[in-house]
Amino acid sequence: MIKGLISLFTSGAVFHPMVLLGIIGGLYSITHLAGNDIREILTDGRLYLAAAVLSLIYSFGFKRIYQEGGRGVDFGATFLSAIAGIVRFILAYVLSMSFVLMLSF
Repeated sequence: MIKGLISLFTSGAVFHPMVLLGIIGGLYSITHLAGNDIREILTDGRLYLAAAVLSLIYSFGFKRIYQEGGRGVDFGATFLSAIAGIVRFILAYVLSMSFVLMLSF
């Protein structure tokens, strides 16, 4: 288990902004909120909307993907990158809460 955690840090996967936000949000949720509150957050659409807005801002603002030859922004690939950011955020959010619960037993 320790080797897996070390590889997450050395590969840089943890330092992606959407993953960091998911980890911070998950750690805050599991330490400061009750189980019913977390369930309400996960079933409400505002968390997913916030993740989508943040991911779109990050992808189109800072991590644009350009077409071959640098002719312009490849909007399809950049949008897919934003979708991947949403998935990363949600997975990091849920898995960080699961990790804390695993360590608490």
